[in-house]
Amino acid sequence: MEALKRVEEALKAYRECVEQEASQYGPEYERVTFMEWEAPAPDPCAEAFQGLVDAVRAYEALGGSREDLDLGGYRARVYRALSKG
Repeated sequence: MEALKRVEEALKAYRECVEQEASQYGPEYERVTFMEWEAPAPDPCAEAFQGLVDAVRAYEALGGSREDLDLGGYRARVYRALSKG
């Protein structure tokens, strides 16, 4: 299913973005990511996360169940974003 592939690709992109930022900022990662969420400038990981949410939403629209997706540690965060609409 093409929609499932899009979810997997979006998850990979988001995971790689988070890992890159975590290695770049080290112990300051939490503080820096909080500031990025509050800043008006675009954040690549926030955009990657929105891409993941959009991919899951498209997957569900085609009849897929989010319960079937392996979202790992991001599951709760993705579900919260989906519930916000």
